[in-house]
Amino acid sequence: MIDFKRLAQLRPTFAILSRLVDYPTTDTFSATTRQQLAADRALAQATRKQLLGLFDQLAAPTYLEQQTNYAQLFEMNRRYTLYMSYYKMTDSRERGTVLAKLKMLYEMFGVAEATSELSDYLPLLLDFLACGDYLDDPRRVDLQLALSVIEDGTYNLLANAAADSDNPYIKLIQVTRNIIGSCVKAEVRTDA
Repeated sequence: MIDFKRLAQLRPTFAILSRLVDYPTTDTFSATTRQQLAADRALAQATRKQLLGLFDQLAAPTYLEQQTNYAQLFEMNRRYTLYMSYYKMTDSRERGTVLAKLKMLYEMFGVAEATSELSDYLPLLLDFLACGDYLDDPRRVDLQLALSVIEDGTYNLLANAAADSDNPYIKLIQVTRNIIGSCVKAEVRTDA
């Protein structure tokens, strides 16, 4: 069951995470972004501290090195992809259905894709959670699809990335997964 109050609290966090897990631009690791992260009270202090440490690690190299590090990990490496449904479904018809459903979900909640990326791209999913107009919508339970795609995709990405678990981007994916997990409440069964 989705904790919509928590999801709403984390909207600014999702916007920051979306930028951090995407291909670096000149603004990605700006002082403003770091300040926003440091001021984010929706995060536990330990999580905020961990994210700030990862931010600093990722920001330390030159801009060209940041881009190279990202490209070598996610774009030139077949084991790691930020297309979250790819791990489970590769290029199957089932994946096409999930991509279409995600696209409809974005449109249903007022988010138009202004990118050529597929709808299961992790930064796009996070951006949707940050910007979508779903908080007071009775159809908001449909967000479970987006959360499930992120959950499955990050689980498989992290399982594949065991050898690179010290990489700050892989650690960032783990923290992102944990933050998404904090938006889901375990359902209590009363029929047991």
